[in-house]
Amino acid sequence: MKTTKITARYVIGFKDDGHHIYEHGELVYQGDTVLFVGHDYQGQVDDTQNLGNALVGPGFIDLDAVADLDSTVLAFDHQPGWKKGRLPASDWLRRETYSDAELDFNKRYAFSQLLLNGITTIAPITSILYREWAETADEFRRAADIAASLGVRAYLGPAYMSGYGVVNPNGNFDMRFDERRGLQGLEEAVHYAEQLDQYGDTIRGMLAPDRIEGCTPELLRQTARAMRELDCPVRLHSCQGEFELEMVHQLHNGMSSVELMAENDLLDRRLLLPHLQLLGGKHSTPDKIARELALLGQSGASAVICPLVAGRHAKYFNGVSRFREAGINISLGTDTYPPDMIQNMHIGAILSRVERGNITEASAADYYNMATLGGARALGREDIGRLCPGARADIMVFDFDRIHTGQVFDPITAMVINGNGRDIKGVIINGDRVVWDGQLVKLGLDLQQLHHQAQKQFDGFIASYPERCHQHPPLTEIFPPSFPLSRRNR
Repeated sequence: MKTTKITARYVIGFKDDGHHIYEHGELVYQGDTVLFVGHDYQGQVDDTQNLGNALVGPGFIDLDAVADLDSTVLAFDHQPGWKKGRLPASDWLRRETYSDAELDFNKRYAFSQLLLNGITTIAPITSILYREWAETADEFRRAADIAASLGVRAYLGPAYMSGYGVVNPNGNFDMRFDERRGLQGLEEAVHYAEQLDQYGDTIRGMLAPDRIEGCTPELLRQTARAMRELDCPVRLHSCQGEFELEMVHQLHNGMSSVELMAENDLLDRRLLLPHLQLLGGKHSTPDKIARELALLGQSGASAVICPLVAGRHAKYFNGVSRFREAGINISLGTDTYPPDMIQNMHIGAILSRVERGNITEASAADYYNMATLGGARALGREDIGRLCPGARADIMVFDFDRIHTGQVFDPITAMVINGNGRDIKGVIINGDRVVWDGQLVKLGLDLQQLHHQAQKQFDGFIASYPERCHQHPPLTEIFPPSFPLSRRNR
């Protein structure tokens, strides 16, 4: 196997249970495995690459990675969401909005964007608001092929659900359930996860019940049992919004989402919980929040914080320090476009400080740890999210030679507050170079062609909104332009 040495102004290794900065450092890997991080490697190498004024570090881990043409961007300036298609109208006859080929393209495009932003390990998420029901195993068999062809490390599993929310003609909210279909979706997801061995180490299975309000207790219990039998992650969106709090309260005798998970034996070290913004249920109190933080900490479940999308919706979780004191591992997800982990780290640190009114609440280093070590810990792994002997050669290269990255005083802080995903120069996964100089070198995809096709499909997707929206208004009422718009006659 080829042995490669990379040198750079900054190399982020792992030493004494934490990240360590090696100035003018060296990283050596052989095949898919790191051999050495530090200074003055004495062994033989086949290739040496001097990357100059760059930061070489572990690839980012994204546990809520959009694998779609993101629809949440449409909600940024168009509220309330339930009037703008974030809940389908009760009289909508559910159908597939995209063809199979279009769904495959969406994943190829989204996975490419994640790679270009330095993200090496992903747990994808798509919206099922516009689907006939949920995701399918066949769709995710193709997704595994797409992920493998691009070289991304992925945890995959089709989303399943027992029910979904709707808006009635009078503006009231309701749920529609089909528990049999939810259990069938779980069965298919389990079978899918059991068949992934053919892809080797880079593609693994996970279970992805869609949202907690759309899961019956039986589906939660069966998911918990499957999680332990497969020993695989389960990701469940929870404590995210007011609709969820209200529905869980109504459907489950006044319970909160965390109580519902505990009641059905789902709280576990394998559980990944995106958002966790609204703890304590519908009638939250400080004591209820404290009890739920303790429950989460004792269970070993991991928080998956998504700063950019949370801030866009005027929400954030209740404190890095509080979660840390409760023993809760914190990891990160991007969950929106752009899938820029660096931007999420910056926004996350800002929101943490504002939410707690304390400038020392969270640092760039805290969020860098979440994007690397926290994600690895959530997946139960010690061979990713860090660079040390024996770790996987999952590497991202951040370029400090671009003039807009400003002056470097500390490489992590400077990257987080001055940089963004467009400054990623290279990505190596399992020892294979997949992105270099802003190009997808492993598969050789034409980025401009991807960009134009994505716009074409997104235009068609937006055009489908009137059929799903409450009272079915025209598109100009659902998404009016920021300012009056005139179009040229053709």
